[in-house]
Amino acid sequence: MIRLLIAFILILSSPAVQADNPAVALPFSTDGLVLWLNADQTELNEGRVLRWPDRSGLENHLTQSEKDLQPQLTESHGKTAVRFANSSLSLEKLNGFLSGEQKFQIFIQMRADLQQSGSPRIIDIASVESEQKYTNKRKGFWVGYEDYSLNPDSKGRLRLGVVAGAEAASTQRAWNGLPQVMEAVFAGNQRWALYENGKSVGHGRYLGDVGFLGFVGGAQLTIGQHSLTKDPSHFFNGDLFEILIFNRVLNKDEQFKVGEYLNQKFGDEFNYQTEIKKQSIFETDIQPLLVNKCVDCHSGDNPMGGLKLDSLIDLYRGGTSGSIIAPGNAQKSFLFHITASGEMPPADYSEPLSTRELELLRHWIDSGAQAEMAIDLSTLKQDTQSDHWAFQQLQRPKIPPNTAMHGTRTDIDSLIAARLQSRSLTFSNTASKLTLIRRASLDLTGLPPTPKEIQQFVQDTGQNAWPDLLDRLMASQHFGERWGRHWLDGVGYSDTNSLDNDQAIVKPAKGKWRYRDYVIQSFNTDKPYDTFLKEQLAGDELVDWRNAKVFDQSIKDHLIATTMLRCAPDDTDQDELNILSIRYYVLHRTAESVAQNLLGLTMQCCKCHDHKFEPISQRDYYRFTANFTTAWQPRDWLKPANREIMLLSDSEIAAIEKEKTAFQSEIDAIVEVGRQELLNRTLMEIPDVIREDVLSAQKIEKDKRNEVQKYLTEKFGESFAFNQAQVMPTMPTEKQNQVTVLTNELNQLNRTLDNSWAQAVYDVGSDRPTYILRRGEHEKPGAEVEAGVFSVIDVPTDLTAQQPGHSDTSGRRLALALQLTNWSTPTGALTARVRVNRIWQHLFGVGIVETAANFGESGVQPTHPELLEYLASYFIEHNRQLKPFLKQILTSQVYMQASVIASDAQAQRAAEIDPQNKLLWRQNLRRMEAEAIRDSVLVASGRLNPTMGGRFDDIVNLPSGMVVEAGYNNITEATTWRRSVYLLNRRNYHPTVLQVFDQPLLIEACQQRDASASVSQSLWMLNSEFLGHQAQALARRIQKQAPDNLALQLEQLFQYTLGRPISDDERKTCTDVFQHHFEAFTKEDPKTKQAYQKALASVCQVVFSTNEFIYIQ
Repeated sequence: MIRLLIAFILILSSPAVQADNPAVALPFSTDGLVLWLNADQTELNEGRVLRWPDRSGLENHLTQSEKDLQPQLTESHGKTAVRFANSSLSLEKLNGFLSGEQKFQIFIQMRADLQQSGSPRIIDIASVESEQKYTNKRKGFWVGYEDYSLNPDSKGRLRLGVVAGAEAASTQRAWNGLPQVMEAVFAGNQRWALYENGKSVGHGRYLGDVGFLGFVGGAQLTIGQHSLTKDPSHFFNGDLFEILIFNRVLNKDEQFKVGEYLNQKFGDEFNYQTEIKKQSIFETDIQPLLVNKCVDCHSGDNPMGGLKLDSLIDLYRGGTSGSIIAPGNAQKSFLFHITASGEMPPADYSEPLSTRELELLRHWIDSGAQAEMAIDLSTLKQDTQSDHWAFQQLQRPKIPPNTAMHGTRTDIDSLIAARLQSRSLTFSNTASKLTLIRRASLDLTGLPPTPKEIQQFVQDTGQNAWPDLLDRLMASQHFGERWGRHWLDGVGYSDTNSLDNDQAIVKPAKGKWRYRDYVIQSFNTDKPYDTFLKEQLAGDELVDWRNAKVFDQSIKDHLIATTMLRCAPDDTDQDELNILSIRYYVLHRTAESVAQNLLGLTMQCCKCHDHKFEPISQRDYYRFTANFTTAWQPRDWLKPANREIMLLSDSEIAAIEKEKTAFQSEIDAIVEVGRQELLNRTLMEIPDVIREDVLSAQKIEKDKRNEVQKYLTEKFGESFAFNQAQVMPTMPTEKQNQVTVLTNELNQLNRTLDNSWAQAVYDVGSDRPTYILRRGEHEKPGAEVEAGVFSVIDVPTDLTAQQPGHSDTSGRRLALALQLTNWSTPTGALTARVRVNRIWQHLFGVGIVETAANFGESGVQPTHPELLEYLASYFIEHNRQLKPFLKQILTSQVYMQASVIASDAQAQRAAEIDPQNKLLWRQNLRRMEAEAIRDSVLVASGRLNPTMGGRFDDIVNLPSGMVVEAGYNNITEATTWRRSVYLLNRRNYHPTVLQVFDQPLLIEACQQRDASASVSQSLWMLNSEFLGHQAQALARRIQKQAPDNLALQLEQLFQYTLGRPISDDERKTCTDVFQHHFEAFTKEDPKTKQAYQKALASVCQVVFSTNEFIYIQ
């Protein structure tokens, strides 16, 4: 019994149990400990170490199966050690080490003499997997030293090297025959540190293009040798007593607790200690150091980098790179690393900090950055406050009392009327019914009304005629196509992923069109704006798609929605462009586009420095960018093709593959029977005497056949291995039909797989921190930042109400979406203001804030601030839905009033006082967007195909430079065209019909289109084959409806194109034009029977070319 008790006590006291058993106290924290090797516990085979067990609890045991390579157990300096001499131990997968940028701190208790030759590796940590087309270079580390013949002094100096990359070197020799504790630290962001017996012997950063790229597939571990090359010169010869590896960086206190534990093994033989024993204080220890080394450049009104170092609060405030200290963790503090690496102070100004000074700085930060005088960190927040109107919480304005002003209908009118009355102005008269229906139809659906719709509205004299019309238009499927196109502009949508710089090369992204359909459907169903944003920013985080057995429509929609974040140009599919600078460009453009589209902020101006004209810092830029880095991490990059996902779960794909296999097996079985029958018939046709000779000749290689065999194979063929195409015609019709049916089923399954691709965004599993990039250069990372929104609108809130739908994501983008849609905060208020201003812009041609993409202090002030606040409040209160919001605007007098300046004195006076109509005393005359012009032509000609959704319609680049739709050279009277939103949407090379009318280039997102008037537009109207075809179609249409009646045909022409009756003067002019062309065509070919239709088509083309057709009155 006593023996059992003693054994139990011994087991409990073993380090392995201590690491696994939290009830047993340890002298140091095992948080993050992934490997713990102690020479006192090994598994031997004839005195050689067969297995070195791991005591961390993660089962990272090292082994060596080859006896000749097994190290020996020995005694060194009176202690048990594992002696390596041309030997090694290894581990295939180091549990606890992740792919990507894995931080670590390694403690090695060792003793070794300087080797005569070679470059020994004590520890080698390499990637488990090799990336396709790439090697494992720069995807691992080694600890040892390098024997450089040109620098004999390098021998014996500890190094932490990147595999086939940069090296970090110690300042002193460690291979000296004495017991040592050596430490190698990788703190992320290319930062390293080396320690010997607790004292710093090197700090710095790997510079240039030879730094660490990240582990791929996790990490493998080798002790005593280089894991990749197996070069004998890399064997480590020496003794190892204990090794500890942490998957994080320890602070000073944690480090020395581990050191004190290791110290116990050798007592006084070496002393693991710090040079800094007392508590460090800013005023007495750190401030004098800064004054001596830094303050000359970092003080006053214009300090270098915007960084002042006069006081402790200045260190917290930081400069353009953000805060430079992280109390409690020197390894995360920019101040420590920029001084430890020797980058600061500049070499031409001062000597670098000494080792003791660096340790003093590190000790002070790790100890909490203590100071004699307490500081109030709340004052830092005040630096980012602004009284700018856009950065405040919403304040619903009081509606002015009803006025006697003519036409006031709604609260919107009351708010505008107050401004008009202050200038003794009034609204214009309500536009005519013909004008109103055309205006509303184009604004809500992007299509003109049909003559039948016009007639119904004009004849409806009820009070609800106008609201009922608006309801019908918003219920149309075309509503989503119209308002979806507006949204697609704002996000910079194109059907390609690349920058699209080559007109001849078109590379559509598989299934990206699904996002276009998602947007259109969302507008048609009037999805609330907050839901719409959450799905697009974090749809993948809202549903557990990775573990779903079946992808229902909700999962598919949530994944498709994230395509919004795939709209920035991404050329990294090309190997030569898959470089860090391009990857960062994609990340930054994505963040900038989101900020500009949703918040109306031009954050690109603070990528390299604090914004010159806005209260937005460079730190804000990278805080906002950090929301997206878990999905767009440049150092854990996925090429565009690798980001594509199938909208099918693994089990669904497996089921489809199983069905495919079954169908193919049935086909193969039927065909095989037919093949055997065909073979038998073929063989029977060969004379018996030579049949075997033919079969034998076919089996012999060509160059080894004799003349007879060559003759036989030439006559009867090389083989009788008939393929399916040869067998099918010889089979009975019933069997052929069976194969056809099965093949169709198989093809349908293949189409299901091919058509299930989508361009989604999701976290790639990277947890790398985000750093401020000094001067915007990725080679110069600065302080680490956490994800967030711009400080000037950031209010701490509880965002735990909605967590990600699963644990396989960081939740950063969902947190951002929740902040943007928290309407009670300045962030949510700004989101709402930007949205309603954009909607107003689409209805009036210009927003209440004219600079739709810039709501900052450098943007234009709102013309009607109270109106903007009212609209944002109304939008939020009415469930953030577009349709009721639009109805509120479209039923106002300000929308319904005429756009034409009347001839009366009041209108003339208004034109003089407010010629730009900023006070909204009339509606604005607006030119239609390119898509609306093309689609209106198709409606008039009767050739619009209303089919919605699906793959885009292809376009063709002609040698002339014109871009036209596919099938342009095969047009018949039955040809129809779909709406412009369904044409292949490229970034640069739009169909000419859209390009001439200012469809925007989408290198960047577009929040406000131009509306130019150029000669090219007139020339296109006169010479376009497309417009000519539509004019001919319209001529046939009206000729069919009113044969042999030119006057009635012209009346129909004006109804289809302009939505109104023709005037007497217009009838006379059109008749004259018709007669002129009819005579010309007849004279050109007296026998033609097409002169009448051609002449009528010419008149149609003239009307298409009028300003009235392409403008919204």
